[in-house]
Amino acid sequence: MLSIKMGPGMLGKTVFILFGCGIILLNGCSVSSHSRSVSPYFDGQLRFNGEAIANANVLLSIKAGDKYCLHPNKTTSTNQQGKFNLKALNENYTYIPFADQQLDEWTVCVRYNNRTYTLYSNNQYGSSNVTGSVYLQCDLASNTPCDITH
Repeated sequence: MLSIKMGPGMLGKTVFILFGCGIILLNGCSVSSHSRSVSPYFDGQLRFNGEAIANANVLLSIKAGDKYCLHPNKTTSTNQQGKFNLKALNENYTYIPFADQQLDEWTVCVRYNNRTYTLYSNNQYGSSNVTGSVYLQCDLASNTPCDITH
């Protein structure tokens, strides 16, 4: 069995060093705030029976279960060629160590001719940034309206 003898001053130094390491460790794991993206970047083109849809409202919602984008966080309109883009949505976020997993959800919809179409919906579980981009090539007259490319 290994035995280490410590003098009276050595015990105090050891406790001081361990206490200092504990403070540094806890500081590294402390609550911190930052901005993070909670949706990908979206762009695409909208058509109806092959014809470009101009001035349609494209909506992005990050509210859980909002499959018709009734509470959009960001909106844009299509141009004359039916093209649109929505930058990633950011939010201020407070990180809580060891207990910080959440579900980020997003849905993209379009309002056209007094009707709302859900184009795309997805989610990510975690605490990091949502990254990447999604391209939506959609014909609203089709039974499967969008071809999706990541």
